[in-house]
Amino acid sequence: MKIQSRSLGITRIFGRRARADGAENSAPDPTSTSDAPLPSIQSLASELQQSALQGEFEYPQNWMLVVRTLAPLLVMLSLAHAGLVFIPLFFSQGDILGSLLSWTTLGVVLGVAGAGLVAALLLNLFPTIQITGEGLGISELKGWRVIPWKQIGVLSVMELHNRNRYVVLIPFTGMTKPPSPAPMLGLLPALVGASGRGGRGLVLTSDIKNFDRMLQLIVSYLVQASGQSTAFVPLEAYVDEDALMPIAQLFLDPEAEIARMASNSQGKADPYGVSSLANDPPISWRPVLMRQLLIALVPVFVLMTDVLSQDVERAFVWQHIAWAVLMLVLGIVELPFVGMLIRAVGDLTVGSGQFNRPIWAYLELQLPRAVLILAGGALLAAGLPAFFTATLWLAGIALTTYLTLRFVERLYYVPTSHALMAAIGAFIFQFLSLALYFGVR
Repeated sequence: MKIQSRSLGITRIFGRRARADGAENSAPDPTSTSDAPLPSIQSLASELQQSALQGEFEYPQNWMLVVRTLAPLLVMLSLAHAGLVFIPLFFSQGDILGSLLSWTTLGVVLGVAGAGLVAALLLNLFPTIQITGEGLGISELKGWRVIPWKQIGVLSVMELHNRNRYVVLIPFTGMTKPPSPAPMLGLLPALVGASGRGGRGLVLTSDIKNFDRMLQLIVSYLVQASGQSTAFVPLEAYVDEDALMPIAQLFLDPEAEIARMASNSQGKADPYGVSSLANDPPISWRPVLMRQLLIALVPVFVLMTDVLSQDVERAFVWQHIAWAVLMLVLGIVELPFVGMLIRAVGDLTVGSGQFNRPIWAYLELQLPRAVLILAGGALLAAGLPAFFTATLWLAGIALTTYLTLRFVERLYYVPTSHALMAAIGAFIFQFLSLALYFGVR
């Protein structure tokens, strides 16, 4: 049911759909304060001027302490490890230019870049924001980045029903203040599936302190910036409560996301819930394979970083490139292989296997593994033994295998014993890349 138009006089911005459904079956309570008017935009702005603390919102202190410790530590360890590699190299060859123009240098630089990427992702996952009349401020290492209110679009909101939480994308266009590049504001929305190509925005969850008040203030300033009347403003003009962020839901509420991926609302289902129509979502192979290529590049990146940085101890040879290409090909072929495997399970168990839907689903199910492999590569760049990289890699394989198992169970409504064939096949194919990594390094 679509949300009904209401003014900003609501106690909680989200979750209104459920209240609206309940209101249809019950008489209004004259003593209820659920629709009591909030302070006007002018009074909200006045409160912000009186107390700057009310205009800053951050995640729980323990979370911030862990993130602000781990991210800089990871970068410093990677730089220290780079120094430990470069200094003996310079003294042994006596030629600084020759030492810099080497495979070892390339490997170390790639490792530091990977560690920096992981650190940046950690820091930007839990930003501190500031709400002022000038715009929406985002905390950064060098101060605040401000996005003017007129450049912010409709807020996209996804409710995690099983977790009683929300994920919010605050999209924006144009230049920020300062106008320096901010790649994470484009990368993170894409990673969580919250925006299309080229979209930028800030991703927040309801775990941030005073989440309700923060959203009320943001919407109030958006209304003020639009120049519309504050007496009665339809909320749906500024908030989209039907947004879908599949990757964020997979990480935060995997069971709900698996149910969504496996559902087939357009098909006619038999009493067991299995679709009786072959109406899988169509596949556009070019963008699908491009996304799979990005996922397959992650283990290749870790492999080449490791092999190149060991050039002093074990010379880099061109055969390493051939092995890296083979790993890349395996990573790309993994997607159609698992799709055919899941279809075979459906043919054997329910007599009607699906292919397209598993292809789209497995694109998402691999992402936790890719994230853990990238984290393992960052630990390798920080100088930790390859054991930690292998541990995270194995954890990613186990997680993707489990998610695949749950997806096949939900897709065909079969017991675990019947879905195991697809899960074991996916596990073996994933393990080939890990075995290849240790065989080559």
